[in-house]
Amino acid sequence: RGSLPARRSASTGLGSMSRFVYGSLMAPEVLQALLGRVPDRTEATVRGYRRFAIKDRVYPALVRSRGDADGDARVRGELIRGMSRRELAVLDWFEDEAYVPTDVEVETGEGETETVTCYLWDDETRLDGEWRFETFRASHLEAYVEMCEAFREDVRDNDLPPEEEEK
Repeated sequence: RGSLPARRSASTGLGSMSRFVYGSLMAPEVLQALLGRVPDRTEATVRGYRRFAIKDRVYPALVRSRGDADGDARVRGELIRGMSRRELAVLDWFEDEAYVPTDVEVETGEGETETVTCYLWDDETRLDGEWRFETFRASHLEAYVEMCEAFREDVRDNDLPPEEEEK
């Protein structure tokens, strides 16, 4: 985010063609800016994790909870389904290098359980309290969408899977 590293996609096929998202990627405007469309989304929850603000960032971190005090830890987010390999590669490139694509088990609003990939944060020294989606939308969304549109344009010709593979 901000800088555009020329790196290959970290997508490994984990979690099929879906992602669990819990921060800025829950905003349809952000998905539209990054992918050129808004894929199918459904509410989902991951248990055993907590969402935090990150120092000097407008997007959040998801980290494993620790200890019995967090026994009921859970994060509500969205399950994004039906993305193409190219769209997954764009999201993988977009995420900060401190995020690690990791398979997690989520519960959907329909009561189903799925194993999908999400981006876990691996630098707990930068956590800074609670992150709220409503605050992000009200204070940062417009500028963030502009940054995402510029990112999409910048990676358009990178080493991504071809457009015709879209689902």
